[in-house]
Amino acid sequence: MPSRFYHHVLIILVSLISTQALHAATRTVKFAWKASPSAEVVGYKIFWGTGSHNYQNVRDVKNVLATSLTLSETKYYVAVTAYSMTTNSGLSSEVIVPPL
Repeated sequence: MPSRFYHHVLIILVSLISTQALHAATRTVKFAWKASPSAEVVGYKIFWGTGSHNYQNVRDVKNVLATSLTLSETKYYVAVTAYSMTTNSGLSSEVIVPPL
């Protein structure tokens, strides 16, 4: 895989769009990121967990550039990777979702 694939994926930005309480124990948080300009990218995966760079969960969102997660009141750390047919990029910058 050409190194430009990795270069472009590292500029993916994850941003907290909104938080909405569902009930006392959970909330829905929306995330969006910029598309990689690499033609090799076929999809994205979002990772989240309760420790920095310690992700217990992953969701393949295919080629969508936004998703929502239902999270508990705990602090969460979230990052995104892009993937091609043969490899994954490095993780994006981490976003912290503060506790309620």
